[in-house]
Amino acid sequence: MKQLNFDAHFRTRFQECKRQFQDRFWDEMHQQILRQVKQMIQGLIGAEFNAIIGAQPYERTQRRRTKRNGYYFRNLETRYGRIQDLKIPRARSLDVRFSLFDRWQQVESRVLNAMLQAYLLARSSRCAQQIIQSFDHSRFSRTFLQRLTHQFEEALQSWMNRPITKAWPYVFIDGMIVDVKELHLQKWCVLWAMGMDDQRNMEILGFLVLKTESQEGTERLLRDLLSRGLIPPRLIISDDSKAIEKGAAMVFPHTPQQGCIFHKVKATARYLRNLNNRKPFLRQAADIYLKAKNKRSLIKRLQNFKSRWKSKEPEAWRSLITGFERTITFLDFPKQHWSWIRTSNPMERFIEEVRDWTRRFGYFQGRGNLMTALFTCLCNKNPELVPMLNATRIQKDTILSA
Repeated sequence: MKQLNFDAHFRTRFQECKRQFQDRFWDEMHQQILRQVKQMIQGLIGAEFNAIIGAQPYERTQRRRTKRNGYYFRNLETRYGRIQDLKIPRARSLDVRFSLFDRWQQVESRVLNAMLQAYLLARSSRCAQQIIQSFDHSRFSRTFLQRLTHQFEEALQSWMNRPITKAWPYVFIDGMIVDVKELHLQKWCVLWAMGMDDQRNMEILGFLVLKTESQEGTERLLRDLLSRGLIPPRLIISDDSKAIEKGAAMVFPHTPQQGCIFHKVKATARYLRNLNNRKPFLRQAADIYLKAKNKRSLIKRLQNFKSRWKSKEPEAWRSLITGFERTITFLDFPKQHWSWIRTSNPMERFIEEVRDWTRRFGYFQGRGNLMTALFTCLCNKNPELVPMLNATRIQKDTILSA
């Protein structure tokens, strides 16, 4: 007779019981949190209403300003979930406004920003609704999300036009390529400007979307920064782009420029005749900058490098020496700042993070979509930039049933 084995059946039952227990536990935990949050909100509303009218319920006092006039119910979307049937008291002759939320507000500001991010990342109102509902929130209509996006675009314009009140001695400028589709798919350029102070604190000062990286685009970006209050910096750092170099010289003719030594050394590799010389040539070329203690020692290292490589790799040597003066400007600044300003690495790291963010979108439908996505990336990196969106400007009939 064949022996029966119940181990697999018992294991399946145990896993199902475990799953049900976990789901029930977290559901009860969530409901308990909502009840406590509702109780706290209700208590704050009651205490503030008593302070506004100057009396407790059924209290007779000389300080009473008006009488109570019942209450109405309101729902509120919070980061903990949807809280239903909050009792909002009303006064007979006073227009009462509560500090906890604005008039007619039904959604907490942080929830609005999370919804907006879900909408932008999903690139679809339907997908965004599914993401929002998975966190126990109501289903919001497409109109709601579109109006939310319009408010975010207004916040973007406010950020683009904000005044620059801090002095930035070092300004980095660089561009990145993105795919934009209008009539057909094109390669556009986003030109960034970033400021750095003497304590190595950095901030994005602005950006400009261009069809191509050009001198005119660099001038437009820098003149915009200048009109918003940027004090002429002590040094402008960029790569080997001639367009950026000439545009910066037109706006800030008295500000020296530093060319990125990494880009300079890397560019010489294209002119090497013998690829076996690539590693020693690039290593020794980089040491000219990295091991120099002052201009005198740098010139001495350059002469030694010349005697070693000029006859072996004349084209690569000519590439290195062309515009060499622009790459040693950092020696005129404090030595503790050399490692910060002799390359454009701070800007390159930022642009790489932006590329990781934009890569998930594939391409962008026009300039407006691109600028909104870039501002979303900035808000994701710096939460203090996230605008507090105004929920009262969104009609309540755009909130559908859960």
